[in-house]
Amino acid sequence: MNAPAIKVGEARFGIDNAFARMPFRFGVVTMEAAAALTLELELSIDGRRAVGYVSDLLAYKWFDKRPEKTPADNVADLLWVVQEAAKVARDLPSGTLFEIWRALDCEVERRALDAGFNRLGASFGVSMIERALIDGIARTLGLTFHECIRGDVLGLRPAQVFPELDGMSLADVLPATPLKRLGLRHTVGLVDPIDAADLDPAQRVGDGLPETLADYLRHDGVRYLKIKVGGNADADIARLEKIAGLLRQVGGPFSITLDGNEQYKRLDDFAGLMEAIRSRPALDELYRSILFVEQPLERSVALVGPLGADALAAISKPLLIDEADGWTGAFRDAIALGYRGVSHKNCKGVVRSLLYAMLVAHHNGASGEPNGYFQSAEDLTCLPAVSLQADLAVVASLGITHVERNGHHYFHGLDHLPGAEANAAQKAHPDLYEETGQGAQLAVRDGHLDIASLQVPGLGCALTPDLGKRIAPADWTFAMLNARPAD
Repeated sequence: MNAPAIKVGEARFGIDNAFARMPFRFGVVTMEAAAALTLELELSIDGRRAVGYVSDLLAYKWFDKRPEKTPADNVADLLWVVQEAAKVARDLPSGTLFEIWRALDCEVERRALDAGFNRLGASFGVSMIERALIDGIARTLGLTFHECIRGDVLGLRPAQVFPELDGMSLADVLPATPLKRLGLRHTVGLVDPIDAADLDPAQRVGDGLPETLADYLRHDGVRYLKIKVGGNADADIARLEKIAGLLRQVGGPFSITLDGNEQYKRLDDFAGLMEAIRSRPALDELYRSILFVEQPLERSVALVGPLGADALAAISKPLLIDEADGWTGAFRDAIALGYRGVSHKNCKGVVRSLLYAMLVAHHNGASGEPNGYFQSAEDLTCLPAVSLQADLAVVASLGITHVERNGHHYFHGLDHLPGAEANAAQKAHPDLYEETGQGAQLAVRDGHLDIASLQVPGLGCALTPDLGKRIAPADWTFAMLNARPAD
């Protein structure tokens, strides 16, 4: 196929307030509500009018963790950068999606840095526009996302970004068909209850859905876990031992990843935690089950120099960058320093993840280690329907077999959506959602998500969001997140 010429038009925005069923702590903040932004983007495709949609949380204290920035500041910055990206895209000349993405990536980063924001936040603005464009192109041409990338409809020219990829195409590295089933990697957050003893009866949600890790292991059959550590070695060890004891009771096998949450300034300090884990017989099986470690170093120091050989030997598990992946090319820089993996997240960019998939294949081929370098799928708070389904559709095309997913733990199903959209999503994607008696919920079966229905025209989602049912940014305030509606 030939990549069509795209011209970006006007953008419209709408906000949903999503209230958590359980508090979610990551890093320095505990979240009990969040704003979900939906973007409707007009475009023309070889002169044909089209519309694309994208949605994502305006997640505070992840893109920008500076203490002087309040959660309200963070949300305002994210909303600003998406609106700024829409203005930049509208003023660009007609071109392929890849050409538009390259210009957008450069200019939005420049504007974000000039405004005192950061590169990771700039990536979010770019990603919102590129996802809306991909969705609009695929819907209009009647193609799935996988068909778009296998057929070069996006016009990717990888060697223009990474010269070492000259002569390589996505068709060389991605599966011929997208995955239809993904393992769900359940996140164990820093304040998440491990078993019933961790729950005060007065604090129970009581909505009939799992609340503790023990519930999820037994009810949903989860076999992949992502465990967050908080930087306090004694507390981390005690928590890991409690988790390990539960896993022994349930019976494995389990596959585990550790998330360092940027809690360390020195890799040697994190290596000390890993050595302490290895020294505890009660944690032996848990340690052997660890696949990789995600971003232990704070982003300001994560890529400043080569990782110490002694620390890497003590950790003895591959390290992956997540928050440090703030710009296109960060993973290539990280590989040179000793990292082996990078997280895929739609909020950082789809084109970026596609290029990184090719980098992984290139380095695995050059090193002779078929699995030496890798991508993981990380984005726990993707919410239905547009955001969640778009992310899963990309993961399926990348061929990543398990995905961090926990939005269904912290938020209740599709409750944040307008009722008609929630019903339409459940009807169009009955493999992914199920009725619980209290509304539609993500369907986790034997620890997996069935996602065959995401192979529809567009970026994984068959429904059309109604911005008229959402709050315009000019009418929205952060204080609305404190106004939980009565049950």
